[in-house]
Amino acid sequence: MAIALDRLEKATTFTISRPERSWAGLRTFAPDRVPVYGFEPDVPGFFWCAGQGGFGMQTAPAAGALCASLILGEALPQALADAGVNAASYAPARFRK
Repeated sequence: MAIALDRLEKATTFTISRPERSWAGLRTFAPDRVPVYGFEPDVPGFFWCAGQGGFGMQTAPAAGALCASLILGEALPQALADAGVNAASYAPARFRK
């Protein structure tokens, strides 16, 4: 939290004397409790980035790289592929029957 506030202050004109709350916000979960990253099959151009369930700060670098590759239509970054990440595991289409 302290690192995030420090970076915010350095990157903007905000000054934060002390946080009122340390809770980041609502925690959303997908039905299978796996994040949802990918284009919505039923709505052209709509990209899901949801369901981090409280792990958003911890997974943001990898999630951002995954989402960027999906949005740009590029191959998965090698580091994610080497880690065994499968983009289909996060796709919103997995909820379609």
